[in-house]
Amino acid sequence: MRTPVIVVGVDGSTQAEAALRWALDESARRGARVEALLAYHQEPVFVPATSMALHPYGERPRRHPAQELHATVELARAAVRDAPDVAETVVVGEAADHLVEASRHADLLVVGTRGHGPLAGAVLGSVAAKCLRRSHCPVVVIPPPAAGRTC
Repeated sequence: MRTPVIVVGVDGSTQAEAALRWALDESARRGARVEALLAYHQEPVFVPATSMALHPYGERPRRHPAQELHATVELARAAVRDAPDVAETVVVGEAADHLVEASRHADLLVVGTRGHGPLAGAVLGSVAAKCLRRSHCPVVVIPPPAAGRTC
């Protein structure tokens, strides 16, 4: 019998960190393996030192995205009791496309949402909305915390 897989989208946001913690908690209940996926864009940028041309590799991030993902995973694992190891994947491109592709081998896809509202999601496009529409497995969307909400 194969081990269930939970894929979680991580982008450095507070909501993504909450999604990762939720996935770690859920993995204990399901006996699942967790895979954290971070997708980022590398846009060409103007670099005067290259004869007034576009630099094909974009700006150098202050810290490599793999380091950012690893730091986020370690913080989340420290916050969750008996957290399992997490497979970390960093890709270049559209987050929603990579998450949908990863959902092909997953039993559950977990994403956070920034809560821009339905109009912003329709106009700007939303990773969570695209994942809900196109995923090959069930999707859990972790909402942003509501200001002033009490339980």
